[in-house]
Amino acid sequence: MSRTKLVFFGGSKGGVGKSATSHLACLGAILCNQPAAYVLTDPDREIRGKGRPYEVLDGRQPEQLANILSASQGTPEGWLIIDGGGNRPAFDSAIAEEVDLCIFPFRPSHEDMDTVSTDMDRIAKALAWPTAWPTNIFAIPAAQSFINRLAKKYPSRVITKTIPFVNSASDLLAESLDSPSPPVRRLARKVFSVMEQQFERTSLKSLKRRASA
Repeated sequence: MSRTKLVFFGGSKGGVGKSATSHLACLGAILCNQPAAYVLTDPDREIRGKGRPYEVLDGRQPEQLANILSASQGTPEGWLIIDGGGNRPAFDSAIAEEVDLCIFPFRPSHEDMDTVSTDMDRIAKALAWPTAWPTNIFAIPAAQSFINRLAKKYPSRVITKTIPFVNSASDLLAESLDSPSPPVRRLARKVFSVMEQQFERTSLKSLKRRASA
């Protein structure tokens, strides 16, 4: 029987889109008729679950998060999306050991490149995913160069399907999410689809490694 799929969006740098991407993934799962729950782990942030079609869980304290992870083992299906906070490398490493898929979002900047590289060196199973990516045709080539450099350094560990910047995506972090805009819904479906495909690829690689061991 299948079990809950655990996905962690982490990384040391703040402001790269961990929270927005986590919420997009949950919303996308619901729009694709799959159960999903969002887990907040940053103790400096408030829980915002009003109006959301997916469950929002409080994992800001270690014992709360441990209980959530333990309970997920008894849930037959669906997605548990864990939103990490910035500048918590020890936390990221510990959670990476517990989840099926560990993803570090990054934006097109030299600072982001430095930070995500350090994070990926530390956590060998982690993947990088370009988020809030430029859509302006003049900015795309320069932004693409960051993806190319990172993919060259970490072959098969960079998700090359970018998450484009959408103004209304900020609604995901509002006090209430009553009616997501059409662009947010489309983006949520895309984020979930890419995440699901990556999950399947990662699971297949894991099965092959175990079979050859």
